[in-house]
Amino acid sequence: ILYYDGVYYAYGTDSPNGIAVMSSTDLKNWTRGVGRSKENLALHKDDSYGDRWFWAPEVYQVNGKFNMYYSADEHVCVAVADHPLGPFVQLEKKPFFENEKTIDNTLFIDDDGKPYMFFDRFHDGLNIWSVELEDDCLHAKPESYRYCIRAYQPWERKLGRVNEGCFVIKYKGRYYMTYSGNGYTSPEYGIGCAVA
Repeated sequence: ILYYDGVYYAYGTDSPNGIAVMSSTDLKNWTRGVGRSKENLALHKDDSYGDRWFWAPEVYQVNGKFNMYYSADEHVCVAVADHPLGPFVQLEKKPFFENEKTIDNTLFIDDDGKPYMFFDRFHDGLNIWSVELEDDCLHAKPESYRYCIRAYQPWERKLGRVNEGCFVIKYKGRYYMTYSGNGYTSPEYGIGCAVA
């Protein structure tokens, strides 16, 4: 959920054709289908790399624009809009990481202003990595790839080796990462927390 100018915007995995958006002023009453892209979506597949599997959207106000980070066809993508309702458009219709499948991205901007993306790589299961971004938050610094966490605890390995869907915050000088572990179709799919 993004809060901007008195309105809450919720983005979600709701359409096979892109990313849906709802809006609310009180977090109780929501209006569906308010996107400014085709089919009332915030992002339509015509404006994106990939044509299926649109999920895990996050929207941030960055450098005077709105950046949507999301997965499409098992690749991390980023699209930009002038308004939270869109239309979000990929400036370059290609995956954020061109040479491999990656999913479940999240943006984190540290106290010093440096932006980072955390995401899943398909390496010996799903593992969480990070990379520093350029100041535009639209491009990665490839030399800064960093492994963060992999599925090594028994509860994370019941159905595959999976750590995914992370979110990072900083509190009192420490970094906290929440993430989902285990295969999502397992009844033991759960949430973990790692600290650095």
